[in-house]
Amino acid sequence: MVGSFHVSILVHLLFIAITTLVLVWLLHFREGVAFNSSNKAKIFNLHPLLMTIGFVLVSGEAIMIYKSAPGKQRSLKVVHLLLHLVALATGILGIVTVFKFKKEEGLPNMYTLHSWLGISAICSFGLQYILGFFAYFFPGAEMYTRASLLPWHSFWDFFAAKKH
Repeated sequence: MVGSFHVSILVHLLFIAITTLVLVWLLHFREGVAFNSSNKAKIFNLHPLLMTIGFVLVSGEAIMIYKSAPGKQRSLKVVHLLLHLVALATGILGIVTVFKFKKEEGLPNMYTLHSWLGISAICSFGLQYILGFFAYFFPGAEMYTRASLLPWHSFWDFFAAKKH
């Protein structure tokens, strides 16, 4: 238990460091962030901020809470579910900001590998969320089905958090 506590502290310190570095980069070196602005770079800058917060920080927190926090399993599932919902919503908003930026700049969408991998990641994350919700939370699949899905659920949960 002491080992996981120390790892949790280290990871939370890394979360704070990552967020701080991204904010410093965007606010000091990249002119700031805004959803509506005449400076279109500010609109684009929301994308890395939202993707970092959603996919790296919040999704990572959801995984850590379910795996290492003390508490009743049902309560941990609810927190895990809600944090992943926040991560999914933040990721979707991050993609919306890129489409908004490109539309306002008159640039084409989906012409880079990064674009296609990003859309694939958010779609995989959304599908994982829906399947996990119905298999493990409401109403819950049969124990055999849940047991056979668990390795894939854990793998895709971990893999999706590593995408961005």
